[in-house]
Amino acid sequence: MAIVAIASPKGGVGKTTSTIALGGLLAQSQSCLAVDLDPQGNLTMGFGIEMEKDQIGSYDVMTRQETPEEPIIETEMGLHILPTDSTLAKAENEISEDPKRFFVLKEQLKSLQTRYTNILIDCPPNMGLLTLNALAAADAVLVPVQCQYYSLRGLDRLFDEISDIRKTYNLRLRLLGVLPTMAENTLMTRRVLKELKKRHHQVTIFKPVPKSIQFAEASFVGQPIHRFSRNRKLIEPYERVIRAIAPQTQNTPKEYLL
Repeated sequence: MAIVAIASPKGGVGKTTSTIALGGLLAQSQSCLAVDLDPQGNLTMGFGIEMEKDQIGSYDVMTRQETPEEPIIETEMGLHILPTDSTLAKAENEISEDPKRFFVLKEQLKSLQTRYTNILIDCPPNMGLLTLNALAAADAVLVPVQCQYYSLRGLDRLFDEISDIRKTYNLRLRLLGVLPTMAENTLMTRRVLKELKKRHHQVTIFKPVPKSIQFAEASFVGQPIHRFSRNRKLIEPYERVIRAIAPQTQNTPKEYLL
């Protein structure tokens, strides 16, 4: 079982969009679970799931009131999802005094080891306790970065934090790479991509995901991009990331890098 956290302390960089796209593609050939660990619940809604009042989800798993098997929902495309809603926000406070508070998710996911080939975790846009739980449980972390100059600020700090988490909580955690998102055919995007490669030459930089209204339209109807659009330019960047996730292709071919 490979566990990948999709994380960034900045909002609006494409974490949820990327999780939906990757989950949908992985579910075509492998068993895959998408975990919504963001109290905004956008991943849940992005798959067309509306949480009902008192429906169990990530909150119940993180507070150990339920095992993860109980709230899992299977989508019509075969992808499974651990849904959430705004009640998840209370979980951080409720487990904050727990001596094992950084490892709740890791312990809860152990029972799913033989059930799924891949687990994707959509993290909230901060480095709080929920994100730390995701990184403590993950084998790898994918960092989406919007193709804007201000998005480059803080990457060094984020990489340092990931390194600290690896040393302190999760020795197996690796940086899968950086995924540039919302790329446009502009001088600004080209400069940002050049600067990103220059500053972080030791990090895998995947080819960028183009900016397109079709991502929002796909989420509106609860579909991953490959089931909504025939535009290969929108789908291919995520297929390339999967090459780095899937166990049978551990090394990403050079043509899939920036």
